[in-house]
Parts: sequence; structure tokens; C-alpha cells
Amino acid sequence: MDSDSLNTYHAIVAGGCGLIELPDHALIWATGRDRLDLLHRMSTNDLTGMGANEGRTTVLTNALARIVDRLIVVNLVAVAAAPSTASDGVASPPSTRDAAAQKVLMLGSAGMGQKIRRWLAGYIFFQDDVKFTDASTEMTQLLVFGLRAEAVAEALAPGASALSPYHVLRQGGAIVGRGDPLGGSSFFIVVEKAAKDAWWEKALAAGAVAATPEVYEVIRIESGRPEINREMGEDYIPLEANLWDEVNFSKGCYIGQEIIARMESRGKLAKRLTGWRSVGPLAPGTEFSSGTLITSAAESPRFGWIGLGYVKPAQVETGTEFEINGTRATIAALPFTG
Repeated sequence: MDSDSLNTYHAIVAGGCGLIELPDHALIWATGRDRLDLLHRMSTNDLTGMGANEGRTTVLTNALARIVDRLIVVNLVAVAAAPSTASDGVASPPSTRDAAAQKVLMLGSAGMGQKIRRWLAGYIFFQDDVKFTDASTEMTQLLVFGLRAEAVAEALAPGASALSPYHVLRQGGAIVGRGDPLGGSSFFIVVEKAAKDAWWEKALAAGAVAATPEVYEVIRIESGRPEINREMGEDYIPLEANLWDEVNFSKGCYIGQEIIARMESRGKLAKRLTGWRSVGPLAPGTEFSSGTLITSAAESPRFGWIGLGYVKPAQVETGTEFEINGTRATIAALPFTG
């Protein structure tokens, strides 16, 4: 890291809050009567019974149970319409929901918007009332993260600090929701592109500091969060990527369900995502010791060289040592501490 990035990193991990824009991350609208039903049929988690502004995480998987992408699915329900008055002066009862304004917002990984939309569209049957459109043409995503993220989010949207994971509230045209644990916690802020600069300045005024992609990547690895085309993708199933909480083992069929259920019931995975600590540099893509693979790596100012990677389940024990290209490395628990 250069000196500016290093100062930003220390400001965040010492109890501060980082701020970054994620303009290439997938943002997708789902509309129509069957929007949640289709997503429920197509992914690993239970998406039934979602309340207004409730969000849940889920994983799209292919026929071999490999990861297409991980999604945050948010059920946005319109505010009740005001009562209307008929020509005879009698007020009609207010509609509790404006069906045309009911939407689902899906947040996916970097560069995955088109692939997600095409994947889901391929499974729409003729009787399904659902449509997927690219929200990133009009919206962008900001992320505040770190130990002080709750305080910053609360300043931006009163009530945000009380949100349950992945639930949202609306404030001044923005959708603010609690995200993944990242350096402590995180909140996503989905705003119209024209309003992005104003929200950025509000976040800075509330105490956030602008983070570079390098700083964000180091904190992501420290937090043990999997990323698409690194720890997630069509080489891995959700259970291998530590996404157990995003798989519902009681729901009905979805693509790849039988394989995932069989692996869970037998307790047999081919590999497991874990952390690595090393005395020397680690390089993503390094494969060693019969299939053991480093998928992400960075030099952390706090922990030295660290990484994420996959090993056989029998080898997943904190402190187990390996030699990687002549460098001694040990398996570490996630997230990194100490």
C-alpha cells in the first residue's frame, strides 16, 4: 500500500468507517406477480413469506450445484396509497399496496448483472408473471464498512443501525440496508446515479473515509468474505464456500438441490474455504499439496501475508502447516484476528 492507502486502512480498522462505490456490482429489478416465487424456485434459500423491506441472502446454483452467484434479495413493497375521493365526495378505502410499484431488488457480484438476468430468464415459464431489468443503468451502490459503519449509516438514515441483516429502509430516495460483516459491519446504499455525489458527501460528513479498492480488498480478505471468480464460481458449491446459512435444507426442489442435500446428509465435501497466514508472499491461483488452492491474497498491515483458499476437509485445522513455493504457511480461522 502507498502511504495514503495505509493511513486510510488504519483509520478504518482502528474504529472508523470506510466508504467505497461498487459501480460494477449487479443491481437488478424483479417485477411482476411471480418475482419472489421464481427466485425461490431458482435458489438455495427460502424466500417465501418475506415482509416489506425484508432482505435475505441466497445462491443461484447450476445443475451440478456449482455457484452461479450469491444474491441479496430485498422485497421492496410500495407505501400505501393515499385515499382517493369519488365524484360523489365519498372517499374510497386506500389501497394497501400499489401492485405496479412492488419490486424486488437483487444485489449481486461484480460484473455479474447480465449473466444473472440471462440465467433467470432462461427458467421463466409461459405462465410466469415476472420480468428482470438492469437497475444499474439508473442506480449505483455505495458501501460503508468497518466498526463505525452503524454510526455512519444511522446518520445517513435514522433507524438504519437497528436493521436486521439485509433488511432495508428508504431515506430520501435511497435504499439503505445492513450488509455483510466487513471489518465489523457494513451497509449498502443504493441511490440514483444523479444523487450519488450528494450521498457520498453526506457519508464523509458523517465520519466515513474514502477507501481505495486495495484497502477494501485487504479488509474483505481479513473478514473472510468470498468473492466471485475467487472463492465463488462454477468450481465451488455453496457449502464449500462457507455459505451454509444461505442454504435452506427443508425447502423443495431447486437447481442443484439433490447434490447439495446429499453432501450435507453425508457430511462429505471435496474441499473447504479457509484462511491462510504466511511468512512470505502468497499469490492467488497457487495450487499445491494435491488440490489445495490459494484464491485471494494480500499483505495486511496487521496480520502480514494472508489469504483465502481451499483445502481438503481433513486438512482444515487451524495451525496446520504447509509449504507453498518454499514459504511456510499455516491454516487460520476466519475472520482473521490477533
